[in-house]
Amino acid sequence: MYRVVVTGMGSVTPFGRGVAALRAGLLEDKSALRFDDGLKFVVGSVPESPELFGQWSTGEKREMSRGSMMTLVAADEVSQGLELCHEETLVNIGTCMADLEHIGETAEKVKNGQVRKVSPYFVPRILNNLPAGYVAMKYKMMGGVESTSTACATGLHCIGNAFRSVRHGWARRALAGATECAVNPISIAGFDRMRALAHGDSPKISRPFDKSRSGFVLSEGSGVVFLERLEDALERNAPILVEIVGYGLSSDAHHISTPEPSGIGAKLAMSRALRDGNLPESDVDYVNAHATSTPRGDTIEAKAIRDVFQRDIAVSSVKGHIGHLLGAAGSVETIATICALMDRKLPANLNLEESEDDGKLQLLRKSTPWTSKTPIIAIVNSFGFGATNSSLLLREFQS
Repeated sequence: MYRVVVTGMGSVTPFGRGVAALRAGLLEDKSALRFDDGLKFVVGSVPESPELFGQWSTGEKREMSRGSMMTLVAADEVSQGLELCHEETLVNIGTCMADLEHIGETAEKVKNGQVRKVSPYFVPRILNNLPAGYVAMKYKMMGGVESTSTACATGLHCIGNAFRSVRHGWARRALAGATECAVNPISIAGFDRMRALAHGDSPKISRPFDKSRSGFVLSEGSGVVFLERLEDALERNAPILVEIVGYGLSSDAHHISTPEPSGIGAKLAMSRALRDGNLPESDVDYVNAHATSTPRGDTIEAKAIRDVFQRDIAVSSVKGHIGHLLGAAGSVETIATICALMDRKLPANLNLEESEDDGKLQLLRKSTPWTSKTPIIAIVNSFGFGATNSSLLLREFQS
């Protein structure tokens, strides 16, 4: 088996284009969430700007979904300083939800007998593997195109599965992550009917682990990372950002949208990641939690973290800063955690004032210097509807 390292990252988030914007927002304890007058909800929308969406022609915008465009922007950031074109490079970029607005508009045309007005790009725009396909075609990556889709665990599953492929020699390199463009009236209506969304006009309603949390804030964006064998990275003197050392996944086998109350699914995912990395729980310094700001979800994850680590380990969720990116959450939060390792500074649980887990876990109130031993190690959690769970183990690189 090969050691696998991350040598490139790219993102589009509510903070804007690029990892630097995300990194600065987290370090400065800022929120990128805003109340949308049209949607009547606080959301995490990617800012409209010429550098993001102005580069596409009218024809290209008819062909591609917003998610595909954001993916190409994120991949372009990764490509700076890297030669992505390679016949042994795998692409695994997923998404949670298709372009619901485009589906709704098309359904209305068909219903009204306007079939000839249906776009010839309707089917490509709603296929979940098209963001990955566009990236593979642009950079001539011939190692295979995959597109894992596991609800809100999508991004972490894509990275974890790509990690396995490179580690076991099934692919030499991989570009992996996820994208999401679900900030629209249809998604808002659906999640609100499930009583999953937080209500109010203040960005502070996204408050992971807080006693007054009432639901998540819908967000959008894209995040991708470039993985390769350590020997290849060293040979070309690449900047090694972090090493991936373990990956675990599980199913609650309980309910389509509610975690099993004991936290068994999350516990299994974290424990399997530790076992996969051959590391004791005492070596892990920080948990980047999935914690979406829902009443039951945060409580159950906190219990699982306590059961696995048996101490007041440092824990935070960045959804107070950027909301819940659904399928892209795990990939963007992996990037956030890599930045934390590089900066040796842990992000805060923004908007957290009081929690039932105070004193049981070290729930960070502000960005905090990482003063632990070397190498520093973190675990990233990501869970999704359909009882799916994943955990990824990251370690500061040491030769």
